[in-house]
Amino acid sequence: MRLEADSMLTRRLAAVSTLFAVTLAAAPAPAQPPAQVAVPQQLSCGGEEPFWQLEASRTTGQLKRLGGKARQVVVFRGELQSLPLIAPPALVWRGNSTHLPNETIVAALREEACKATMTDTPPLPWRALVSIRAGETLTGCCTVKRGYDTAKAPLAAFAGKAAGDWARDFPALAGGIQRCANDGGVAMREVAKAWRLDQRLVAVRMVAQDGAAWNCTVDPGSKARPQIVAAAPGEPPPSGANAPVFYPAREAAPIVSCGRLERIAGPGARARTEGWLHYDRC
Repeated sequence: MRLEADSMLTRRLAAVSTLFAVTLAAAPAPAQPPAQVAVPQQLSCGGEEPFWQLEASRTTGQLKRLGGKARQVVVFRGELQSLPLIAPPALVWRGNSTHLPNETIVAALREEACKATMTDTPPLPWRALVSIRAGETLTGCCTVKRGYDTAKAPLAAFAGKAAGDWARDFPALAGGIQRCANDGGVAMREVAKAWRLDQRLVAVRMVAQDGAAWNCTVDPGSKARPQIVAAAPGEPPPSGANAPVFYPAREAAPIVSCGRLERIAGPGARARTEGWLHYDRC
């Protein structure tokens, strides 16, 4: 009887173990964030006979043309529309001038090899037809830069970040970063790392628009100006730098096509974007 009871208990435990394993296997895996997809963000087009050049982002554009002895420059506000379902892919940039006289520009781009007529340069990957006024159409070639849609980047969740991630403390460091950006006298492009030196001071390792590295020290609660010192030649970045990089919000959002991009904004659907965190950049 004892052997029979032990055998029955063993079979029951084995059944429970099997059921537990099956339950674990059937449990849904933790939801993964959707993959970020690079979309057209910026175009650069130009042509000859007559000369023209168009530089445009998703919302603004600048057209240069020859006018008399000088170049005419017109600034436009508009939008970039992708037509990915046709082959080959196409883009349309449409905008209106920001100053009088009122002008409307429509640039239609088609992804196909395009060779400039007056220069011995390699073909560009896009061809353009540009219309500004009735009876006039400009032709030329373009390049297109792709990047993630910064407005749709997932919001950063600071509390869930790893202990070694400097951005975990971003809310407490944001005031110091802002002071270094606004009052430091350096045109900041990005922040490699920020951290607390003590209860008052915040240190910021930042990179200027020209690529030079700077070290900033500031007391966010004081009106004293930040102390800015250029990084010495060959000075390595602090431990944990560039993981992530912080891009402060600017009129032109960063163009990022690799890694992971997170958006920093206050609470609420209409909260203003303060910047972006970029992980695993190329």
